[in-house]
Amino acid sequence: MSITICSFIKTYSQERVYNNAIKVTFLSFITGSTKVTYERATFPRQSFEITAGVIGWGHDKFKVNPKGGLLRVSYKFILYSKSPEPLNGFYVKPELAFSHFHHDFFTEEKNNRTLSSWVTLMGCTGYQWTRKWLVLEGFVGAGMGIGTKTPQQYHHGFIDRLKCVTLTFGLKVGVAFGKKNSDL
Repeated sequence: MSITICSFIKTYSQERVYNNAIKVTFLSFITGSTKVTYERATFPRQSFEITAGVIGWGHDKFKVNPKGGLLRVSYKFILYSKSPEPLNGFYVKPELAFSHFHHDFFTEEKNNRTLSSWVTLMGCTGYQWTRKWLVLEGFVGAGMGIGTKTPQQYHHGFIDRLKCVTLTFGLKVGVAFGKKNSDL
């Protein structure tokens, strides 16, 4: 009886390979926004990722009362992984990011409310570790963008430097779910 149960558990855990994940950008709360990412494996060693965020849901580090939103869309190419998990391994991804928010802008005369919008195309690399239902990810990236600068040069998902150069980095924590697709 115990051999049958152990065999069933081993077989069940081997068959549970997930092709979807919901992740939260771990440090986004302390930088003034909340970001949630959905990822879905599309082909072997490839996945689509979309991130939505609410700017203003988090600690207002710069004391500028930001309110707005952000959207990031990317397509991952997983380069190397020994794991059978479709969302696991080293990757590169092109990413399109857009942020749009109002914030306080202080001058000597008064406190003004101003709009900041920015769009950027970045190349990112990182590693995503997936075991059973747990997903951990770290990434860095750089790219080019255009938009309205802020005094802090921070756009809640990336920073702008040297006129149009943008930089990003982060840690994500999440859960994997969904049934294994036989094509992945």
